[in-house]
Amino acid sequence: MNVLQIAYYTVLRNIRDWKLFLLLIGAPLVFYLIIANVTTNVNQGINLEKFKLAYFDADGGPTAQQFEGFLQTKEILTAFDIQKVDSLDNGKQMVKDGKIEALIYLKNDFSQSLKQGEKTNIEIFSNKSISATRLLVEGFINTVNTSSAIKKIAGDINVTEVSSGIQQIAISSTGKTFNDADKSAFIGLLEMLSYGALLGCLSVINSMKKNTLLRFNISPINDLAYVSGQFLGNYLTLCPSSGLFIAFTYFIWGSSMQGNILNIILTFLLLTGIITALGMIVGYLTKKTGLGAIISVCLNALLSGAAFVWMMGTAHGFLKWFVFLSPQYYVYVIVADTIFEGFTSRIQVSLISLAMAVTALTAVTLFLGRRKAV
Repeated sequence: MNVLQIAYYTVLRNIRDWKLFLLLIGAPLVFYLIIANVTTNVNQGINLEKFKLAYFDADGGPTAQQFEGFLQTKEILTAFDIQKVDSLDNGKQMVKDGKIEALIYLKNDFSQSLKQGEKTNIEIFSNKSISATRLLVEGFINTVNTSSAIKKIAGDINVTEVSSGIQQIAISSTGKTFNDADKSAFIGLLEMLSYGALLGCLSVINSMKKNTLLRFNISPINDLAYVSGQFLGNYLTLCPSSGLFIAFTYFIWGSSMQGNILNIILTFLLLTGIITALGMIVGYLTKKTGLGAIISVCLNALLSGAAFVWMMGTAHGFLKWFVFLSPQYYVYVIVADTIFEGFTSRIQVSLISLAMAVTALTAVTLFLGRRKAV
């Protein structure tokens, strides 16, 4: 038997367990239909949520005036609700009270420092570790072509590493963005899709319990061919679930993708591979149905949770760094940037990260699968 034959029989075996098969295929789509704001999106387009921010200009110089003019452009006002405050303290208090998302502060020597060729700062005060305001500031810096002279630095209200976070949110030129309901539903959907890891886990464990692996290991069939066929079979079994979501995503947001549907397709093909490999790895390591299922569910919840707290701008400590191991995080970045005209470079980096993850996990799966069954 070759790899394709083994994959064929693996798919047949998976389909025979029709209850699990329908659960893995239908549950993600049903989940999304229940909690997503589908009617609003279909009938009215993507909901627009404006980011509330304020600015305090203690400078009043020519560059500061240019910045104020930049804030009043149509493109900026489409995405932001902007107001001017009369003091730095009042602006900070508004941030603390949650009335605005962020405060932009221009110091009194802002324009003069630039004129003299010195470094100067644009400070951002916010309670969120991720703020869309940062991209607005960067947009201004790119507009006036003074990136060598103006720095983006954090304020002193629970904000750290502004410069590293500035590439973490894309602001569409159309002002469109995910609203909170869409974000929660999207990450919830990715979590449901990722429960497909249970298929690979149970497939491996059931093969051990039924002595399938033992029979293959003592037969002339190459053990690498067997584990490769099993991986491919489980992968193909999960593809319809991802395919349904790709079709649904295109139905809702297709007009905004500008022909970039291939990004979405490739993303979910890679995610399906990661899910399959993770499940099989857990199965090989645990060899027990109950333990394998618990670990698969907990691992998926942790990865999805890390992506969710990052998306909401509340990732701190361990989760802040763990998010970069989360495939759900990269999927969210790719889909959001593809739909809402985000950074092409960030889409490419995320796709490369997913490709590296699926390569590494598949290699580990094949290595563990070649070990003799005990």
